[in-house]
Amino acid sequence: MILFDFNALDAAKPWYGVNDTVMGGLSRSKLTISPLGYGVFSGHVSLANGGGFASVRAEFNAVDVSAFTGIYLELDGGRTKDYKVNLKDVDTPQSTVYQAPMPAPSHQAFGVNGTSALHWQRIEIPFSDFLPQCRGKPSTRVAFVISGLNANYA
Repeated sequence: MILFDFNALDAAKPWYGVNDTVMGGLSRSKLTISPLGYGVFSGHVSLANGGGFASVRAEFNAVDVSAFTGIYLELDGGRTKDYKVNLKDVDTPQSTVYQAPMPAPSHQAFGVNGTSALHWQRIEIPFSDFLPQCRGKPSTRVAFVISGLNANYA
């Protein structure tokens, strides 16, 4: 199941930046679409004024993922920063997310759309890696649970 496909011209429309500016920081970020149809996250993280995070978010209708055990992302493996992935379920309070660290890229790479671009990687994150967080701190909320019967990734 594909949750986001960046091939459409308006694919970046539902994505918006959520940065440390909400608490006085100076970081910024955005998601754009490359001419080849890839989502491109870019920005600048500033530690000034107590800041230190930049992110993008998209909200969409609930999707039944009960037949899956996790998500996967296809990424350019050349990243040098640490990233986290956040998910929410329909019952999650606004300030709570289920967060997992994005695993480091592996050395297994693949070409995309028949190209020889060997820097693209598939990062798999099982739902069991997503832990509840509220404003960057562990939460006592019940862990993110999806009952899955197979090892497919959404």
